[in-house]
Amino acid sequence: MSYAIPILFVLLLIALYYFIDREIYFYEGMRLGPRLQRWLYDRWAADYDKGKQASQAEDESMLARPILEKLADLPEPLILDLATGTGRLGLTLSCQPNFGGKIIALDISRKMLQIAARKLSLFRGQIDLIQYLTLPLPFPDESFDAVCCLEALEVMPEMEEPLSELYRVLRPGGLLVTSRGTEASGRKAKIRSTENFSQLLRRFGFEQVEITAWWKYFDRVFAQKPGNAPPVGQHNLFGLLRCKACDKIGWQENPKEVLCRSCGTTYVYSNEKILIFEIDRKE
Repeated sequence: MSYAIPILFVLLLIALYYFIDREIYFYEGMRLGPRLQRWLYDRWAADYDKGKQASQAEDESMLARPILEKLADLPEPLILDLATGTGRLGLTLSCQPNFGGKIIALDISRKMLQIAARKLSLFRGQIDLIQYLTLPLPFPDESFDAVCCLEALEVMPEMEEPLSELYRVLRPGGLLVTSRGTEASGRKAKIRSTENFSQLLRRFGFEQVEITAWWKYFDRVFAQKPGNAPPVGQHNLFGLLRCKACDKIGWQENPKEVLCRSCGTTYVYSNEKILIFEIDRKE
Protein backbone atom coordinates (compact mmCIF):
# COMPACT_ATOMS: atom_id res chain seq x y z
CA MET A 1 0.00 0.00 0.00
CA SER A 2 2.89 2.35 0.72
CA TYR A 3 3.83 2.28 -2.98
CA ALA A 4 0.33 2.84 -4.31
CA ILE A 5 0.31 6.64 -4.20
CA PRO A 6 3.80 7.11 -5.75
CA ILE A 7 2.97 4.64 -8.52
CA LEU A 8 -0.34 6.38 -9.20
CA PHE A 9 1.45 9.73 -9.29
CA VAL A 10 4.00 8.39 -11.79
CA LEU A 11 1.23 6.99 -13.97
CA LEU A 12 -0.56 10.32 -13.91
CA LEU A 13 2.66 12.08 -14.95
CA ILE A 14 3.11 9.62 -17.81
CA ALA A 15 -0.47 10.16 -18.93
CA LEU A 16 -0.04 13.94 -18.73
CA TYR A 17 3.20 13.75 -20.73
CA TYR A 18 1.50 11.60 -23.37
CA PHE A 19 -1.43 14.04 -23.57
CA ILE A 20 0.84 17.08 -23.91
CA ASP A 21 3.13 15.40 -26.43
CA ARG A 22 0.37 13.99 -28.64
CA GLU A 23 -2.55 16.37 -28.38
CA ILE A 24 -0.71 19.66 -27.98
CA TYR A 25 2.61 19.31 -29.81
CA PHE A 26 2.03 16.48 -32.27
CA TYR A 27 -1.57 17.27 -33.27
CA GLU A 28 -1.22 21.00 -32.48
CA GLY A 29 -4.37 21.13 -30.38
CA MET A 30 -6.72 20.31 -33.24
CA ARG A 31 -8.93 18.14 -31.01
CA LEU A 32 -9.03 20.62 -28.14
CA GLY A 33 -11.20 23.32 -29.73
CA PRO A 34 -10.39 26.42 -31.79
CA ARG A 35 -9.86 28.79 -28.87
CA LEU A 36 -7.24 26.59 -27.22
CA GLN A 37 -5.65 25.95 -30.60
CA ARG A 38 -5.50 29.69 -31.19
CA TRP A 39 -3.84 30.16 -27.80
CA LEU A 40 -1.24 27.52 -28.68
CA TYR A 41 -0.38 29.13 -32.00
CA ASP A 42 -0.06 32.48 -30.27
CA ARG A 43 2.51 30.87 -27.93
CA TRP A 44 4.42 29.27 -30.82
CA ALA A 45 4.32 32.20 -33.23
CA ALA A 46 7.71 33.75 -32.40
CA ASP A 47 9.59 30.55 -33.29
CA TYR A 48 7.20 29.19 -35.91
CA ASP A 49 9.26 30.04 -38.99
CA LYS A 50 12.39 28.38 -37.60
CA GLY A 51 10.88 24.96 -38.18
CA LYS A 52 9.79 25.85 -41.72
CA GLN A 53 13.11 27.03 -43.15
CA ALA A 54 13.64 23.93 -45.29
CA SER A 55 10.34 24.34 -47.11
CA GLN A 56 10.32 28.14 -47.17
CA ALA A 57 13.64 28.12 -49.01
CA GLU A 58 11.71 26.69 -51.98
CA ASP A 59 8.68 28.97 -51.78
CA GLU A 60 9.53 30.85 -54.96
CA SER A 61 10.22 27.75 -57.06
CA MET A 62 7.50 25.52 -55.57
CA LEU A 63 4.76 28.06 -54.85
CA ALA A 64 5.07 31.52 -56.36
CA ARG A 65 6.23 30.75 -59.88
CA PRO A 66 4.00 27.67 -60.44
CA ILE A 67 0.94 29.47 -59.04
CA LEU A 68 1.50 32.49 -61.27
CA GLU A 69 1.97 30.18 -64.25
CA LYS A 70 -1.42 28.62 -63.47
CA LEU A 71 -2.92 32.12 -63.22
CA ALA A 72 -1.06 33.53 -66.22
CA ASP A 73 -4.28 34.63 -67.93
CA LEU A 74 -5.30 36.70 -64.88
CA PRO A 75 -3.34 39.95 -64.50
CA GLU A 76 -5.06 40.77 -61.17
CA PRO A 77 -6.20 37.53 -59.47
CA LEU A 78 -8.01 37.66 -56.16
CA ILE A 79 -6.58 34.98 -53.86
CA LEU A 80 -7.80 33.62 -50.53
CA ASP A 81 -5.12 32.27 -48.19
CA LEU A 82 -6.79 30.28 -45.40
CA ALA A 83 -4.54 29.53 -42.39
CA THR A 84 -1.95 31.98 -43.67
CA GLY A 85 0.19 31.62 -40.54
CA THR A 86 3.10 34.05 -40.72
CA GLY A 87 2.27 35.03 -44.29
CA ARG A 88 4.64 32.86 -46.29
CA LEU A 89 2.41 32.60 -49.36
CA GLY A 90 1.60 36.30 -49.40
CA LEU A 91 5.27 37.17 -49.11
CA THR A 92 6.52 34.90 -51.87
CA LEU A 93 3.76 35.98 -54.27
CA SER A 94 4.10 39.69 -53.53
CA CYS A 95 7.85 39.55 -54.14
CA GLN A 96 7.24 38.43 -57.72
CA PRO A 97 7.47 41.38 -60.15
CA ASN A 98 4.62 40.01 -62.27
CA PHE A 99 2.12 39.62 -59.42
CA GLY A 100 -0.58 42.25 -59.72
CA GLY A 101 -3.32 40.60 -57.71
CA LYS A 102 -4.63 40.86 -54.20
CA ILE A 103 -4.63 38.40 -51.28
CA ILE A 104 -7.10 38.06 -48.44
CA ALA A 105 -5.31 36.13 -45.70
CA LEU A 106 -7.02 34.56 -42.67
CA ASP A 107 -5.65 32.91 -39.57
CA ILE A 108 -6.92 32.07 -36.08
CA SER A 109 -3.78 33.37 -34.34
CA ARG A 110 -3.25 37.09 -33.86
CA LYS A 111 0.41 36.57 -32.96
CA MET A 112 0.97 34.73 -36.24
CA LEU A 113 -0.74 37.55 -38.11
CA GLN A 114 1.35 40.15 -36.32
CA ILE A 115 4.48 38.46 -37.65
CA ALA A 116 2.88 38.32 -41.09
CA ALA A 117 2.12 42.05 -40.89
CA ARG A 118 5.78 42.82 -40.21
CA LYS A 119 7.02 40.55 -43.00
CA LEU A 120 4.48 41.98 -45.44
CA SER A 121 4.82 45.65 -44.45
CA LEU A 122 5.94 46.66 -47.95
CA PHE A 123 2.98 44.92 -49.58
CA ARG A 124 0.01 45.75 -47.38
CA GLY A 125 -1.76 47.44 -50.27
CA GLN A 126 -2.02 43.98 -51.85
CA ILE A 127 -2.82 41.96 -48.73
CA ASP A 128 -5.65 42.12 -46.17
CA LEU A 129 -5.02 40.28 -42.88
CA ILE A 130 -7.97 38.95 -40.89
CA GLN A 131 -8.11 37.10 -37.59
CA TYR A 132 -10.98 34.65 -37.98
CA LEU A 133 -11.69 31.73 -35.69
CA THR A 134 -14.20 29.27 -37.15
CA LEU A 135 -15.73 28.12 -40.42
CA PRO A 136 -17.79 28.74 -42.51
CA LEU A 137 -15.88 31.41 -44.40
CA PRO A 138 -17.44 34.91 -44.40
CA PHE A 139 -17.57 35.24 -48.19
CA PRO A 140 -20.20 34.61 -50.89
CA ASP A 141 -20.01 31.73 -53.33
CA GLU A 142 -17.49 31.97 -56.18
CA SER A 143 -15.65 34.97 -54.70
CA PHE A 144 -12.03 34.08 -55.54
CA ASP A 145 -9.88 33.22 -58.53
CA ALA A 146 -7.64 31.01 -56.37
CA VAL A 147 -7.92 29.57 -52.86
CA CYS A 148 -5.00 28.31 -50.79
CA CYS A 149 -4.60 26.32 -47.59
CA LEU A 150 -1.03 25.16 -47.00
CA GLU A 151 0.21 22.78 -44.31
CA ALA A 152 -3.02 23.20 -42.37
CA LEU A 153 -5.67 20.62 -43.32
CA GLU A 154 -3.93 18.04 -41.12
CA VAL A 155 -4.26 20.22 -38.01
CA MET A 156 -7.93 21.01 -38.54
CA PRO A 157 -10.50 18.79 -36.79
CA GLU A 158 -11.79 17.53 -40.13
CA MET A 159 -10.64 18.08 -43.72
CA GLU A 160 -14.15 17.93 -45.12
CA GLU A 161 -15.48 21.29 -43.93
CA PRO A 162 -12.51 23.44 -45.04
CA LEU A 163 -12.39 21.68 -48.41
CA SER A 164 -16.12 22.21 -48.87
CA GLU A 165 -15.75 25.89 -48.02
CA LEU A 166 -12.75 26.36 -50.30
CA TYR A 167 -14.71 24.79 -53.15
CA ARG A 168 -17.73 26.99 -52.41
CA VAL A 169 -15.88 30.31 -52.50
CA LEU A 170 -13.75 29.41 -55.55
CA ARG A 171 -15.10 30.51 -58.90
CA PRO A 172 -15.58 27.87 -61.63
CA GLY A 173 -12.27 27.42 -63.40
CA GLY A 174 -10.39 28.69 -60.34
CA LEU A 175 -7.28 27.18 -58.76
CA LEU A 176 -6.96 25.28 -55.45
CA VAL A 177 -3.51 25.28 -53.84
CA THR A 178 -3.09 23.02 -50.84
CA SER A 179 -0.81 20.33 -49.44
CA ARG A 180 -0.90 16.67 -48.50
CA GLY A 181 0.80 15.65 -45.27
CA THR A 182 3.23 12.84 -46.03
CA GLU A 183 3.72 9.60 -44.17
CA ALA A 184 7.00 10.98 -42.79
CA SER A 185 5.05 13.32 -40.52
CA GLY A 186 3.80 10.35 -38.50
CA ARG A 187 0.28 11.76 -38.10
CA LYS A 188 -1.33 8.46 -39.03
CA ALA A 189 -4.82 9.57 -38.04
CA LYS A 190 -4.71 12.45 -40.52
CA ILE A 191 -2.52 11.13 -43.34
CA ARG A 192 -4.14 10.13 -46.61
CA SER A 193 -2.25 8.37 -49.37
CA THR A 194 -1.70 10.21 -52.62
CA GLU A 195 -4.48 8.22 -54.25
CA ASN A 196 -6.86 8.69 -51.33
CA PHE A 197 -6.20 12.42 -51.15
CA SER A 198 -6.85 12.77 -54.89
CA GLN A 199 -10.11 10.89 -54.46
CA LEU A 200 -11.07 13.16 -51.58
CA LEU A 201 -10.58 16.29 -53.68
CA ARG A 202 -12.54 14.80 -56.56
CA ARG A 203 -15.35 13.86 -54.18
CA PHE A 204 -15.69 17.53 -53.32
CA GLY A 205 -15.81 18.42 -57.01
CA PHE A 206 -12.24 19.35 -57.84
CA GLU A 207 -10.57 18.02 -60.98
CA GLN A 208 -7.13 18.02 -62.63
CA VAL A 209 -5.48 17.11 -59.32
CA GLU A 210 -1.69 17.40 -59.37
CA ILE A 211 0.32 16.16 -56.38
CA THR A 212 4.02 16.99 -56.42
CA ALA A 213 6.75 16.09 -53.93
CA TRP A 214 7.62 19.23 -52.00
CA TRP A 215 9.56 18.58 -48.81
CA LYS A 216 9.79 15.86 -46.20
CA TYR A 217 6.47 16.41 -44.47
CA PHE A 218 4.26 17.78 -47.26
CA ASP A 219 3.44 17.39 -50.93
CA ARG A 220 2.22 20.35 -52.95
CA VAL A 221 -1.26 19.96 -54.43
CA PHE A 222 -2.94 21.83 -57.28
CA ALA A 223 -6.51 21.23 -58.42
CA GLN A 224 -9.17 23.06 -60.37
CA LYS A 225 -12.86 23.74 -59.93
CA PRO A 226 -14.79 22.68 -63.07
CA GLY A 227 -16.21 25.39 -65.29
CA ASN A 228 -15.00 28.61 -66.80
CA ALA A 229 -16.47 31.65 -65.07
CA PRO A 230 -15.00 35.11 -65.73
CA PRO A 231 -12.30 36.38 -63.35
CA VAL A 232 -13.69 37.77 -60.12
CA GLY A 233 -12.49 41.33 -60.71
CA GLN A 234 -13.61 42.46 -57.23
CA HIS A 235 -10.56 43.39 -55.19
CA ASN A 236 -12.20 45.31 -52.37
CA LEU A 237 -12.43 43.21 -49.20
CA PHE A 238 -15.51 45.07 -48.02
CA GLY A 239 -17.33 44.29 -51.22
CA LEU A 240 -17.07 40.61 -50.27
CA LEU A 241 -16.99 40.31 -46.50
CA ARG A 242 -20.18 39.11 -44.79
CA CYS A 243 -20.99 40.30 -41.29
CA LYS A 244 -20.81 37.49 -38.72
CA ALA A 245 -23.88 38.82 -36.93
CA CYS A 246 -26.30 39.33 -39.82
CA ASP A 247 -24.58 37.74 -42.86
CA LYS A 248 -25.01 40.96 -44.88
CA ILE A 249 -22.45 42.84 -46.98
CA GLY A 250 -22.27 46.59 -46.49
CA TRP A 251 -19.71 48.47 -44.43
CA GLN A 252 -18.76 51.85 -43.10
CA GLU A 253 -14.97 51.89 -43.05
CA ASN A 254 -13.11 53.90 -40.42
CA PRO A 255 -9.38 54.04 -39.59
CA LYS A 256 -9.69 51.88 -36.45
CA GLU A 257 -12.83 49.84 -37.12
CA VAL A 258 -15.48 48.86 -39.62
CA LEU A 259 -19.21 49.08 -38.95
CA CYS A 260 -21.85 46.83 -40.49
CA ARG A 261 -24.49 49.13 -41.98
CA SER A 262 -27.20 46.49 -41.61
CA CYS A 263 -26.96 45.53 -37.94
CA GLY A 264 -24.46 47.97 -36.43
CA THR A 265 -21.91 45.34 -35.37
CA THR A 266 -18.41 46.79 -35.12
CA TYR A 267 -15.15 44.98 -35.86
CA VAL A 268 -11.87 46.56 -34.82
CA TYR A 269 -8.41 46.77 -36.34
CA SER A 270 -5.34 45.89 -34.31
CA ASN A 271 -2.38 48.26 -34.28
CA GLU A 272 -0.92 46.21 -37.15
CA LYS A 273 -4.07 46.79 -39.26
CA ILE A 274 -5.29 43.24 -38.72
CA LEU A 275 -9.07 43.05 -38.86
CA ILE A 276 -10.28 41.18 -35.76
CA PHE A 277 -13.35 39.59 -37.28
CA GLU A 278 -14.94 38.24 -34.12
CA ILE A 279 -18.03 39.50 -32.31
CA ASP A 280 -16.77 38.40 -28.87
CA ARG A 281 -13.53 40.25 -28.19
CA LYS A 282 -13.40 39.96 -24.39
CA GLU A 283 -9.84 38.68 -24.47
